[in-house]
Amino acid sequence: MYTLDITDSETKKVTTLTQPWVSGKQLITALKLNNAVYENDEESTMALVNFVADLFDVKANDILEGIQAHELMEKLYEVYYKVLGYSEKKSQKLIQFMKDGEVEAELD
Repeated sequence: MYTLDITDSETKKVTTLTQPWVSGKQLITALKLNNAVYENDEESTMALVNFVADLFDVKANDILEGIQAHELMEKLYEVYYKVLGYSEKKSQKLIQFMKDGEVEAELD
């Protein structure tokens, strides 16, 4: 099962979105994201947001407004890597690597 928690920014009520089944077509879309070349970080982030929004049948804005900025990429990648079939352990390692790489780039 695929899940994603989003929070109403006004009421702070958390809603857990669930998707019990992901089609092969959605996997192909995820693979296309993996190989796509984007002009900038905003474009690549929005592609990921749109992918996850489509997966859970919500609007991209629901995700953008419902997840805090410092958690957004981690939560999106958790879903994305699960769709790609990565284990929980591998997903967490990749997410940590992504976080560490961003910090190291800022320190250079």
